[in-house]
Amino acid sequence: MSTILREPSIQTIHDQVVSEVAQRWAKAFQCKVTIKTSLEQNPWADSRQQADIVGWYFSPSGNSIEWIAEVETEESLSDPDARARWQQAAVPGIPMYLLIPRGNKIVAEKLVAAADVRFTSIYQYNFFNGDVQIL
Repeated sequence: MSTILREPSIQTIHDQVVSEVAQRWAKAFQCKVTIKTSLEQNPWADSRQQADIVGWYFSPSGNSIEWIAEVETEESLSDPDARARWQQAAVPGIPMYLLIPRGNKIVAEKLVAAADVRFTSIYQYNFFNGDVQIL
């Protein structure tokens, strides 16, 4: 599935991937989705949750996180702070997904193992004619 994203406010690869994945997964998972981009810095309902994308459900007794996703670019994947961000975003018992640029899976798997963070899946993305493709 490919959706053309032409929002003028999205200026970085990270933000474009975050926005596209959030739109698709909100439909697929039938839940509310909140994102954290350079423009949107208001995490869903818990100021301590700093994940790029959070899928959640509203409940009168309190919102519940259903899944978490982190998006990395080639630059951020090589950033030594990436592991610390993953550890901070992880919530025990909640599925967590990692999205990385295509061709970086081996590097990401090594970093994940060193970070001692368990991701449910690692997805790769690339761009085709300006559209984000999730592999």
